Amino acid sequence: MKTKAIIIALLLMGNFAFAQDNYLWPIPGKQAGEGILFRPQDYIGVAEAQTQAELNFGDLIIGAPLGTPVLCPVDGKIHSALLGYRNSWSCSLISFDQQTGNYEQDSLLFLEWDNMTQEKIHNTTLWVGIKTADGKTVWIDGIRPTRLFKTGEPIHRGDTLGTIGFVYKKIKQPCISVSISKNSQAVDPMTPFGLKTTFIPPKVNNKTQLTHEEAQVDIDSMMLALEDAFPGLYDYTPKEEFDTYIKNKMAAIGETISRSDFEVLVFKLIGKIHDSHTAIISAPKVTGTSGLPSSVCLGWFNDTLQVWRTVPRYKDYLGKPVVSVNDIPADSLKAMVLEYATYSDGYVKSYGDYVLLYGMDNYYCDQIAKDANLMVTFADGETKRFEQMNPKDPYREPQWLEYQYRHFHANEKMHFEYEKLSDTIAYLALHTFELDDLEMEQLTEIFTNLVADRIPNLILDLRFNHGGPEASVEGIYAYLAQKPFCTNLRKIVNKKNGYACVGSCPVDDDEDGPFADYEPLPNGEGFVKDEPEWREPDSLVNYKGRLYLLTNETSFSASTCFAGWVKKQNRGVIVGRETGSAYHQMKAENFTQYVLPNSDIAIQIPTIKVVFDTVVNERFPYGRGVLPDYPVNFTPEEISYAHGHSILNYTLQLIREGKYIYYVEPEPESSSIEEDARPFRWWWVAIGVAALAGIIALVRKYSLSLSQRKDKGEQL
Repeated sequence: MKTKAIIIALLLMGNFAFAQDNYLWPIPGKQAGEGILFRPQDYIGVAEAQTQAELNFGDLIIGAPLGTPVLCPVDGKIHSALLGYRNSWSCSLISFDQQTGNYEQDSLLFLEWDNMTQEKIHNTTLWVGIKTADGKTVWIDGIRPTRLFKTGEPIHRGDTLGTIGFVYKKIKQPCISVSISKNSQAVDPMTPFGLKTTFIPPKVNNKTQLTHEEAQVDIDSMMLALEDAFPGLYDYTPKEEFDTYIKNKMAAIGETISRSDFEVLVFKLIGKIHDSHTAIISAPKVTGTSGLPSSVCLGWFNDTLQVWRTVPRYKDYLGKPVVSVNDIPADSLKAMVLEYATYSDGYVKSYGDYVLLYGMDNYYCDQIAKDANLMVTFADGETKRFEQMNPKDPYREPQWLEYQYRHFHANEKMHFEYEKLSDTIAYLALHTFELDDLEMEQLTEIFTNLVADRIPNLILDLRFNHGGPEASVEGIYAYLAQKPFCTNLRKIVNKKNGYACVGSCPVDDDEDGPFADYEPLPNGEGFVKDEPEWREPDSLVNYKGRLYLLTNETSFSASTCFAGWVKKQNRGVIVGRETGSAYHQMKAENFTQYVLPNSDIAIQIPTIKVVFDTVVNERFPYGRGVLPDYPVNFTPEEISYAHGHSILNYTLQLIREGKYIYYVEPEPESSSIEEDARPFRWWWVAIGVAALAGIIALVRKYSLSLSQRKDKGEQL
């Protein structure tokens, strides 16, 4: 009897624990499941005509009277708080950071910024993303805000998020939408509330082979999607060269191609665009040697292929120049490996150099030869076979684990690091610009102390920084800027509306589209918004000391913009290597995605080209990243940390020697790129005509007055 009582108690405790694990229903006073309007797999819209209805794939839509409080269902941190408008159920092309806690005032911003009607404002509400301890993000859409949220701030189960608003124009009742994601994939939103679920996970494409025809369809559809949505697709590779490349690659395919080999082909084709923001975003299914690497590691240093890591028994070969591998000349090998430099932007050289450093291991052995046994011929004529590593072999030396860690994991450990190296030097490493509001407050305090302590030299490290939101980048640079800086000159898109490639994200025919205020380009190849945007230096916190900015091939996207402002304004010196993204223009805004029909490979496609500068000169060559004032080439010592942090040590030496560059700006040069992006301004013509008419009128008036005076004189 006692045993039975214990079992019952344990079961009750288990049920209680399960109940505690369940999410809190977000409508106060209601039981889980009450007020559901739509479940996953329901259709929204005209149910009897599903061609007009829209499938609700992964949202739980809950109705309640307008103004009802919305409760936080789970403990977590605020991941994001955005104002958004759905132009279809599955897509929103318009969203902005939350501005105030006043719903009516927030909504009016949309009228001002996006020519939105009052009907659209009715459905403009707050999306809150809550990051949970288990790595999920709970999204709640349809909230009318009652307060500001700071990203990164903790929030607790039962806290009030706001009040019920409207989610979507086709849902007339006040409601909210709850969805959950993990690793950017939708997951079941019903089971966490203890409800019987209707959620169906996305189907997994288990194809291991594609026919030649299926591969051709996927490639053709990908190119159509890119031509439809991607502005400046052929900026760096002419269309004829691109078409020839595709034709040759497809001709090399037999009757079938493996799914993994086809993914590699798509990977290479994206690389031909030379855009670091266009990428495969679906989970990779690439397979390679799936074994240990070669007992030697080959890589290019200063255009020379050489052995730079080995297992101990081959250490005498370290540094030996190589002329061929498996009878393939070094130059031909270089071309093969560089096809995999898909994140190389424009004509940026530094990232290609990085790929050449590790490409023999990661690409040649793993993807091209699919064999880690290498027959190597050296410059002195010796030929030797190097076998695949044995599981009992020690690591190859010198190791570069520290360098790899920084490259791949620095921003996972911490988003920034700050240290006072001495009374005269401070070091701040920003591993990412993906900073929440609390982290930005911490950085503000750091810069405030820098100013108060009058530290004369700041080393700001943007190596391994892959970018982030413009608000963070501009806010931090405002602490350093000594004069206003231009954040962009103009934005260019292919279309105002009707993107055919965005099948899962349609825009209604009766809408002007997200780019209604863009004007046609004179060449008829797109639309432009030609409104330079300026930012003032921060008036309260402004550091005026010397700035040494560290960059390299992994300083992508916003890091390139930041370095560009520093160099353009002569605000500091750049030490290290060329940034990974191109300086003059970038496609890093307003992304869509396209899924290839047969392989299910999902591709991220940018839809806006942002032009930052149109002046091309030796300091800013077209298509290149921001070039360093004090360049540091790759060396085995740097990546093995043989003598410590080599680029930082070099920068400290520059400071000790008082080396700095004060660049004298020459006479302004005429713009040499994107001139056709300036729309024809008829109002300039109108002003000119008006001015000419005014001059003519003044001349006529003067002549008439002179004639009248002469007549009067004659009368006298």
